[in-house]
Amino acid sequence: MLQDRLIELVARAPHSDVQRLVLEHDWASTPLGAVETWSPTLLATVGTCLNSRFPMLLIWGPDLVMVYNDAYAPLLGSRHPAAVGRSLSDVWADIWPTLRGMVEDVHGGQATFSEDLLLVTSRDGFDEETFFTFSFSPVVEPGGRVAGILDTVVETTPRVLAARRMGVLQELGSLPRSVHGGTVEACTAALGVLARARADCPFGQVYLVGDDGRTRMAARYGTPGGDDPPGLFADPVRTVLYTGRTVRVTGLAQRLPGLSVPSASPAGPADVDTAVVVPLTVAGQTGPAGAVVLGVSPHLRMDEQYRVFLTLVAGQVGAAVTDAQAVEHERRRADERAELDHARAQFFTEVAVTLQRAVLGPTVLPDGFAVHYEPATGTLEVGGDWYDVVDLPDGRHGVVVGDVVGRGLAAAAVMGQLRSAGRALLLESRSPAHVLRALDRFAALVPGAVCSTVFCAVVDPATRTLRYSSAGHVPAIVADADGAFRFLTEAGSLPLAVVDDLVRPEVDVVLQPGSTLLLYTDGLVERRDGDLDAGMARAAAALAEGRSLPPAALVGVLTDQLLDDAPDDDVALLLYRCH
Repeated sequence: MLQDRLIELVARAPHSDVQRLVLEHDWASTPLGAVETWSPTLLATVGTCLNSRFPMLLIWGPDLVMVYNDAYAPLLGSRHPAAVGRSLSDVWADIWPTLRGMVEDVHGGQATFSEDLLLVTSRDGFDEETFFTFSFSPVVEPGGRVAGILDTVVETTPRVLAARRMGVLQELGSLPRSVHGGTVEACTAALGVLARARADCPFGQVYLVGDDGRTRMAARYGTPGGDDPPGLFADPVRTVLYTGRTVRVTGLAQRLPGLSVPSASPAGPADVDTAVVVPLTVAGQTGPAGAVVLGVSPHLRMDEQYRVFLTLVAGQVGAAVTDAQAVEHERRRADERAELDHARAQFFTEVAVTLQRAVLGPTVLPDGFAVHYEPATGTLEVGGDWYDVVDLPDGRHGVVVGDVVGRGLAAAAVMGQLRSAGRALLLESRSPAHVLRALDRFAALVPGAVCSTVFCAVVDPATRTLRYSSAGHVPAIVADADGAFRFLTEAGSLPLAVVDDLVRPEVDVVLQPGSTLLLYTDGLVERRDGDLDAGMARAAAALAEGRSLPPAALVGVLTDQLLDDAPDDDVALLLYRCH
């Protein structure tokens, strides 16, 4: 029976939900007819599609009947599972005008390829801005007739949005100090950047607390004139200033109809219904100095990546206000240089303390991790070394260790920007190579960031695998439970921003149960009168010797054995024990 033949072609057992859905579907009620009537080509192609873990869609016959696999189902949103056995033109009716010409080309024997193509879909009940890279390939029956189309596809929406948003954050961070004539001018300049990025931030308002304690709007874009005429955000702003927490405001489409910006989004105009009110923090002040109101695009999902982006935007506005306040202070106190110097020193001290806390990474580490940071020669001066552990979906962890050229506040400031950018990129993309390529572009725009070294990896405890890429950093070390160790050098490359458009390598490593991973900066192994390779060998031997110790205890052993004297450079290290 051909039905049995179709079941035999699906290799995975037990069958997944989508596989069972296809195998049990009443195909006799579709234009494809009963499975017993299917051609060998159709059977084989359906089997290939269902067995693949890459998103695939088979479009068969003149009626364009859809058969797809598990990886493709999430791309359909709420249209799954009803899409099985239906026509492509019906299921994807909202983008059919775009797909029609491609389908006709393939039926004429010509394959198509589209990269990061914008498709405005309503797969989950709203017009959503989505991006896909896909290829339509002809499936040919014996004799040369094109009988179907095989669509191999990947949704690139998260990556495209991440790149777009990173560009906005870079532009905000690159505003020249000359625009900060005052806090109002600084806010206006920052919102001027956001006004050109309305696809992600349809409108914005900044409220500042004055010396008299009153809260006033300092700048806005995308909303009607006046000081918040409907009073929509007065209460949320007060709540944010009191609690220091972000507040979400909904129902704007009803309370302020017409709040839309033509051509703001490639998905078309639509009333904005949601906004977030984020506390505006300024270095040196314990409470919020104001609040930033940012509209949420009605064409984008309000996911964690979007929330992180809006928080980072508010942080950049806060940095602009901080800088503007410093400029105003300089102007007011030009005739009192000594007092001004004291104030600036205090300001930089507070920034240094903030960066010191940031470089120490998360206070609560996932199971199996241990970290250590030690400044050079016992000083409290902040340097450019850092580590980070980022919790990712599916129980994975992003790990980063990096080193900025130089020391002191300048290096720490660069480190803080690279660390924040790396954390945001890891949340958007689980590819270490992609993170480093984006950091290349980011570092090229940050003074002092060129030639920084970074080791970036994603640890999957469930599969005991490590995917990594290194930008000129000293190689990580893996010590197995039997004492054997190895250096991770296969995915090494140049430091950040040294070569334009550098393709970063990426390698997967299998971690044996009980093995220990060590990421570190060169301060752990390099001495002025010693050889770097010898220092790395000592670190590997110490790691292997202490492999049976708990990670926290092993950190102590490594620092005792390798840092017996005051280190010449800052030291950051990160340990992970594979269970």
